[in-house]
Amino acid sequence: MIRIKTIKIEEFRGIRELSLDLEENNFGICGPNGTGKSGIVDAIEFCLTGNITRLSGQGAGELNVKGHAPHVDQRANPDKARVIITASIPSLGKDVTIERNVKSPRAVSITPADPVIKTAVAELQVHPEFALSRREIAKYIVTPPARRSDDVLNLLRLDHVRKLRSSFVTYANKCKGDADEAERTRMRAEDDLTTALDLRTLDHKELLRKANEQRKILGLAEIPELKPDTNFKNSLDKDDGDKDKKPGIAKEVALADLKALTEAITVGEPENQKQPRQDALAALEKLNEDEKALLHARQHGLISSGLELIETNACPLCDKPWDAEELRAHLQGKLLSAEAMGELLKTLSCNLDAISAEIERRIAAITKVADYADMLEPKITRAHLDATVETLQALIDTLKAFSDDPTKIDDTLSVVKADWWASIAGGNLRIEDVQKGLEALPDHSAHDKAISFLSELQVRYGQLLRTTKQAKAKAARNKIAQKVHSHYNTVSNAVLEGIYDAVAEEFTDFYKAINDDEGKFVGKLKAEPAKLSFNVDFYGRGTFPPGAYHSEGHQDGMGLCLYLALLKHTLGDKFTFAVLDDVLMSVDTGHRREVCRLLKTKFPDTQFILTTHDKVWLQYMRTEGLIRKGQFFGGWSVDTGPRIWDDTDIWTEVDAALTKNDVPRAAALLRRYLEYIATVLADNLRAKVEYRGDANYDLGDLWPPVTNRWRDRLKQGVKTAAHWGHDTIKDELKKRSAEAEELIKKTNAEQWAINKSVHFNAWGNFTISEFREVADAFKALLEHIRCSNPKCGGYPYLEPRKGASEQLRCSCQAVSINLKVK
Repeated sequence: MIRIKTIKIEEFRGIRELSLDLEENNFGICGPNGTGKSGIVDAIEFCLTGNITRLSGQGAGELNVKGHAPHVDQRANPDKARVIITASIPSLGKDVTIERNVKSPRAVSITPADPVIKTAVAELQVHPEFALSRREIAKYIVTPPARRSDDVLNLLRLDHVRKLRSSFVTYANKCKGDADEAERTRMRAEDDLTTALDLRTLDHKELLRKANEQRKILGLAEIPELKPDTNFKNSLDKDDGDKDKKPGIAKEVALADLKALTEAITVGEPENQKQPRQDALAALEKLNEDEKALLHARQHGLISSGLELIETNACPLCDKPWDAEELRAHLQGKLLSAEAMGELLKTLSCNLDAISAEIERRIAAITKVADYADMLEPKITRAHLDATVETLQALIDTLKAFSDDPTKIDDTLSVVKADWWASIAGGNLRIEDVQKGLEALPDHSAHDKAISFLSELQVRYGQLLRTTKQAKAKAARNKIAQKVHSHYNTVSNAVLEGIYDAVAEEFTDFYKAINDDEGKFVGKLKAEPAKLSFNVDFYGRGTFPPGAYHSEGHQDGMGLCLYLALLKHTLGDKFTFAVLDDVLMSVDTGHRREVCRLLKTKFPDTQFILTTHDKVWLQYMRTEGLIRKGQFFGGWSVDTGPRIWDDTDIWTEVDAALTKNDVPRAAALLRRYLEYIATVLADNLRAKVEYRGDANYDLGDLWPPVTNRWRDRLKQGVKTAAHWGHDTIKDELKKRSAEAEELIKKTNAEQWAINKSVHFNAWGNFTISEFREVADAFKALLEHIRCSNPKCGGYPYLEPRKGASEQLRCSCQAVSINLKVK
């Protein structure tokens, strides 16, 4: 990836014209909401990928890049909305200039046009996850396991795993459905054949015996063996077996078909549907009686969709104001019940399929009788039979509709409750008329009966062979599809588990780094088919989903750590650039310092661009050495865009005030800065500050405890070094302690100057040079405390945060003073 040097933005989003010099370093952007910070993030994403997530992602609606990326006054001139980034590519050791304009967002200008550089830039489009916004953290933490699986696989560039799994699932389900339908068709063909042979079950020996009996009547040779290509009419005279003759009714077979239908109607409910119908009835009645269960069944799809659509602090359907995280948690709780309901619906669907299969068999039997009625001379009206078929088919359609739409519980329940077999028995099907018509057919000679029987037997045997072949083929295909699906899940899950274990271990280390009070913390990612479960430890009480017990601030910290662990695993040493858009704002304020250190120490080769609307956060980034430079946005207007000023260091600002002979402003600037830095040092050094309930500490409350604590810790370091016999270290610390004494004395002597110049308007006696001495005294003390390593520059802190202090150190450990004597 890249490291950005400069960004130039023109007529883009809320920015008219803006240039930033990042110098390939971490960079902070601070300003109140609505001042244009996110416009910078959008500009970076647009220039590097040609897209803007917030204008094209879920919840974007009618928004789009071409229509809404240009400044509102330049909608008709999208070519004027452009972004230019100059950057280095560490892996290549080369620089590049990237430019895009909104008129042609897919076209990118890359200079120099080196193929290797173009490939590196193209890689950025494959990894748009370099930008993480506050709202996107939740998709890794408080999100359904199935959605988390998709999001994580996308970030890991393993989305093809999800797509393949989805394809295998779809294909496996289709194969199973086809196999089930083919088997039902085969069973109906077998029923037709056994009915014609007057057999209860299909027996090949009996079939062959009955066929040979009829062939014997015709004087034909016996068929010795039943084979797939057996022709029961083999050796018949041409006239007897003329294929062009209109097929007639095989009287005995037709009467057997009619008898089978009549007996089935007389028996009543089909035996094969009794248990499935009882189970389906119990489940449906439970759904119908349990209002909550019914609601979950009806909302199953809606809840799943709703979770995916949450983008802002409002309901995605009715726009009612909601805290987005609260709404996600609310829906997630309902979805857990809805997922259990999904399993119930799956079982219910199988029972309904069994009922449908029996109705289909009855339809086939009635249709056959209707065809006989149509073939009789004179014809028997088949309207009643066809009407019954339509009625039964409507029942099947209702049952199938339930699988697609669980809201149709009432209609489905009415079908399952209905004694459809009894309604047929009591209906006027005119079966007796058909029977009379069949019985009235002339009795043919034994010769003709044999020919008729063999002809019908050939038809039904051929139908059974064809349907059996199809059923076997589809069953074999289904078996392979299920094995492939199962094998893919097993193998992919095994591979993913290895990846997720590595990511979880990295995540755990990151999270423990920013929460040192959770030493036993562990995070676990578990891959399941189409799901990714995420559970975390809660103070040794067990592992639970993050939203179960952890605060929102802790959840957001987890989201950041998981995101970093995923990107580190995905990109490795190519993880050189990331944008964190107001992400740090949501992390607990008590862990600001630790978050800054995490980014600085664990990702020293990554350039972070961080936006925040909290100046305290920006100062923490600076004092911890995470950033050296930033940009303040002080306001925004539609005509001019963001109002900005450089985030110069305090000493430059003080010097600028003194250059203008403005001692009061210099004093005010210095005092506010010292009050801020004193809070940082008090926290780092665990200074003993007198508690105030209103937390309104001024410089007088903070500075003495801080300087006393610094002096005390240095002295303790001297004692510890002496205890362990480290004479060289002892001498160095003695020297540093003496230096601290002198600097502290000087700042104590100069403090009155600041207060007097600000509060008593008596600064007339202070010249620029006199006040410069005041500023220099404090600057010298702070530089004395700060780590001298330019790559670090942070203020030392005590470890651990609670209990006896064991070490005074900075992030890079250039400052490392042992305080432990046992």
